[in-house]
Amino acid sequence: MLGAIGIVAVSAQSKLHLKARAPTTADQLFVAAESAVFKSLTPNRRHRIVQFARAPTAEDLKSLESQGAAVLQYVPDDAVLVSAPDYFPGIAGRLIASEQLLAADKLSPEFNLRLMAAQLTKEGEEPRRMAVVELYPDIAEGAARQIASLEGVRVAEHADLAPASLLVEATPAQLSSLAEWDEVAYIYPASEALEKGGRLHNCRGAFTQFGAVGQYVAKVGEGWDGPGQNAATLKYAISGIPSKLPADSARAEILRALTEWSRVVKLDFVAGGAAAGMGTVNILFASGAHGDPFAFDGPGRVLAHTFYPAPPNPEPLAGDVHLDESESWKIGNDVDLYSVVLHELGHALGLAHSDKPGSVMYPYYGRATSLTGEDVAAIRSLYADRAAPPVEPPSPTPSAPSPAPPPAPMPTPAAPPAPAAPATPDKIAPALAIQTPQATSVLTSATAITVKGSASDNVGVTRVTWNSNVFGTADAEGSRQWAAAIPLAPGQNSILIRAFDAAGNSSWRSLVVTRK
Repeated sequence: MLGAIGIVAVSAQSKLHLKARAPTTADQLFVAAESAVFKSLTPNRRHRIVQFARAPTAEDLKSLESQGAAVLQYVPDDAVLVSAPDYFPGIAGRLIASEQLLAADKLSPEFNLRLMAAQLTKEGEEPRRMAVVELYPDIAEGAARQIASLEGVRVAEHADLAPASLLVEATPAQLSSLAEWDEVAYIYPASEALEKGGRLHNCRGAFTQFGAVGQYVAKVGEGWDGPGQNAATLKYAISGIPSKLPADSARAEILRALTEWSRVVKLDFVAGGAAAGMGTVNILFASGAHGDPFAFDGPGRVLAHTFYPAPPNPEPLAGDVHLDESESWKIGNDVDLYSVVLHELGHALGLAHSDKPGSVMYPYYGRATSLTGEDVAAIRSLYADRAAPPVEPPSPTPSAPSPAPPPAPMPTPAAPPAPAAPATPDKIAPALAIQTPQATSVLTSATAITVKGSASDNVGVTRVTWNSNVFGTADAEGSRQWAAAIPLAPGQNSILIRAFDAAGNSSWRSLVVTRK
């Protein structure tokens, strides 16, 4: 049952986006591996992370497979999880690291904090907690239950658990011992909904061109803005809203989810992108096989899947959100469109799953009204804070003035050109009209309102936008004839419509919509 210790070969360049690993030098990691306990039901074979010096190619993955390795998951940056024989030479000259995860890498920091607090409050008594144990995807359910039995851990049954997962009740010592098993990938806290055994839908995670990622991963790539916390503008397209949903209300719920992410970071979403365009989040309703390797499975199981940004994914698939058209989508209850789209957009922007129950990015969908503090902190690790004040450039340090150079001889002036007639600047604002609704004060019980109208200009209308005092600003669709599906919050919603021309002139119209 006990296997040989997997020796870690790693360089100081190793950088993996693992949730539970603090910054660690190569020497520290090597020492930790030498003293670690590794247990396994399968002697002479191990799960390990193989990291390349740059993004792996199809040839690299074939080379791993030729050495008896099975490639299972993508691990950012530039690594894959494999199941491989103990003797595993790797690919000479192309690898940064080949390592087996330690038990400390597999225990959620969020769970560790909860366990520490519980231990402090119940001195002398080990508290028992509900946890989700994620196994590697090639581990059979029977093997997982055998490990739980060997550790004396109670398995709780739940019909909606994600594949390769167990729901267990265990003490801190038992969880630490579980993490020592090679077959165990990660352990994180169970939500209250999981503990109570109610009906749930799990998110299977987002995809990369190398496959899915595990719960032990914090983020994938550097976001659409590149390294560091910067701003980005993305286009979006909405394709194929199912007939069972009111189209205007569905579009408004999707727009509300886009706006919620852009409310907290400097991300702007512009309407009208082509579904297959570069830098476009295509929100697609589809059923069954729909052109990617991940066909939907019909109602009641997988609700959606998403593709992480580019890189690591190729365009035009990067950032796309696919929703199973056959599900019983609702607005405000059951399979809530807004809650699912809000979660999947987090993946489209680069976030992996959160370990914190109650967060939008927890791997089991819950009813959401807004992002939690956990979600906001995660997205701000990728993009600039929307509320952050501008950074003032440092004042230059005064220095002694340099002597002025002698004046250059003045050239002989050329004959002045004939004066050109001054250009007349365009100062004519666009003409803007709201045609629907006809009143400027509206009372409704709907969750969204569609505002339509027209705009014209002596040169041309370039853009029509709407602004809500609750949901921020976004583009309307169209310009000369435009329409905007605008989400409504309970109470009074002040809405401002603006039309712009190429010279920057603008005109506006407003209305007040009260949602009962």
